[in-house]
Amino acid sequence: MTSAARLGRPRSSAADEAIVDAAIGLLVEEGYDGLTMEGVATRAGVGKATLYRRYTGKDQLVMRAAACLTASDDEPPDTGSLPGDLTALARSLVHLLTSTAAGGCVAQLVAALPRSAALADEYDRFVARRRDRVRVAVDRAVARHELTPDTDAGLVADLLTGPLFYRYLVSREALDERYVDEVVDSVVASLQATGRLAATVSPA
Repeated sequence: MTSAARLGRPRSSAADEAIVDAAIGLLVEEGYDGLTMEGVATRAGVGKATLYRRYTGKDQLVMRAAACLTASDDEPPDTGSLPGDLTALARSLVHLLTSTAAGGCVAQLVAALPRSAALADEYDRFVARRRDRVRVAVDRAVARHELTPDTDAGLVADLLTGPLFYRYLVSREALDERYVDEVVDSVVASLQATGRLAATVSPA
């Protein structure tokens, strides 16, 4: 018997993609509670046996879908100034939340957090990745002597992303470029008031 025969038929990448796409669609449309393994199999056009060979249950499948959507491997923008970087990062987050399937999944993950520790961990990783992007911007600004070395990058991340998440998840008010600019101006003003930002740096 050959090695290929012993290993059996290889998994189909098309089926993998169809399953994840189906899970994303149902998570956004039906929410975590409304998503079922049977529904995913039907929408993906695969048998339940195919689905269960890949995923043991709904939590594992939703985690995979969330990880695919919320991953961000691209390099944070480098505009040459801290205000410019913060504006680019904030606009990128707003686009993700309001104009991509990931935004709907983020809202559903938040709703499901109390019912699944595994999903809570995936959401925490998503938030950590967004905060890390701000940390990169702060480190660059320190290297450019725009910020003092004792600047708290975590606090800057909170000041920038906190209002955006609040509007998206809680108040449901408009997330537009004007609001992004106001948030960035507030962050810059706070850094100036605490002596962390060089006097020569101007808002974006």
